[in-house]
Amino acid sequence: MAEVEVFIGDLEDPAFQYEGGDWNHNYPKRISPFLPDGSDLFYKILDGIYKKELVGRQTDWGSHTCLLYPYEMIQVLSGHYAHKRKGEDVERLFRMILDLDPGIQYGLVACEMG
Repeated sequence: MAEVEVFIGDLEDPAFQYEGGDWNHNYPKRISPFLPDGSDLFYKILDGIYKKELVGRQTDWGSHTCLLYPYEMIQVLSGHYAHKRKGEDVERLFRMILDLDPGIQYGLVACEMG
């Protein structure tokens, strides 16, 4: 099984196409570190997309991208991390999200790594 990770991506990346596009490396440019607890979060994101709880789709052979404003990202991630030990890495992640432009959507990207 491939290693899986989750990161925040820049949807304005000119190399990324949410609709259509080539499924070879079609994911937005990573603007965050990989998120803590990536494996569980990866499957939660895919589940949310397929249950239509999250707006997203498969954009690459091994990647799914959700379209979220920062406040939506905080809601999704707060729910995920609510019952887990919150370390400095999670607090740093939330501070980074709060510093993003609130009027722009970003990609929450669940991807297979090789």
